[in-house]
Amino acid sequence: MHEQATQRRKRDFNARRVLFDTNILLDAIDERRPESQEACFALRQCNGGGDLGLVTSGSLKDVYCVLSKRFGEKKARKAVSLFLDLLVVAPVGEEECLVAMKSNEPDFEDGQVRAAAELNDVSIILTRDAVAFGYSMVRTMTCAEYRDLILAES
Repeated sequence: MHEQATQRRKRDFNARRVLFDTNILLDAIDERRPESQEACFALRQCNGGGDLGLVTSGSLKDVYCVLSKRFGEKKARKAVSLFLDLLVVAPVGEEECLVAMKSNEPDFEDGQVRAAAELNDVSIILTRDAVAFGYSMVRTMTCAEYRDLILAES
């Protein structure tokens, strides 16, 4: 536990911030899902590649629920633990909930993700949900688009 806390302190919180939507985390875990390789690339980019990866606790909960039904509780816990090692949990508290309630997102959970992104200076929301976050001030992109952006910057 102490080692994980030390790793988190070493993260560059001034780096470009990238928030991972639930579907991207599921893509990274299951190689049969769309954009699985691209999702893994994005996680690597945010774990030593220069960018700071964020996730909401709601997305971690959803990942756990989906994976526990499909693969069992042990594998689901292992996956969530991996994401906790790789990503910073963006806060979703009262302020984010109030912003989500007032937003024009299609559902409350998307509103929470959007609020967390906007209130934490996130640069990019990675998602495959083309409808969600359409009105957000934060740029959205797929993992393939993100990969192309990173490669163009190299």
